[in-house]
Amino acid sequence: MGIFDKILKGLGFEGENKSSSTKIKKQIKKKAGVYSLDDEKEEIIEEMKPKNQEEVAKIVDFLKKEGKVIADLSNFEEQNFYNALSFLSGAVYAFGGQVYKLDDTRYKLMVV
Repeated sequence: MGIFDKILKGLGFEGENKSSSTKIKKQIKKKAGVYSLDDEKEEIIEEMKPKNQEEVAKIVDFLKKEGKVIADLSNFEEQNFYNALSFLSGAVYAFGGQVYKLDDTRYKLMVV
């Protein structure tokens, strides 16, 4: 568990354990795919891969409209990655939602 995982856990964002994240990765396809947690029904979730901060803001707009999205932040270098993740986490918190870590650069964002 890295320092970032500890910070997320301290803020109340629980990451998925590695065995279930491997299972989830196999069920998620590029752009739109099937996704399920063990106790949830399968659902189609859009996966977005922003290239800059402006596109991160579009993810928030999409999240507000649709209620769920997978954000792949692999295009960002370290500092911009944390800025984008902080922005998304703050938006999800403001909407009363949850963030699930799927792997090192992908997060499932859900608004209840």
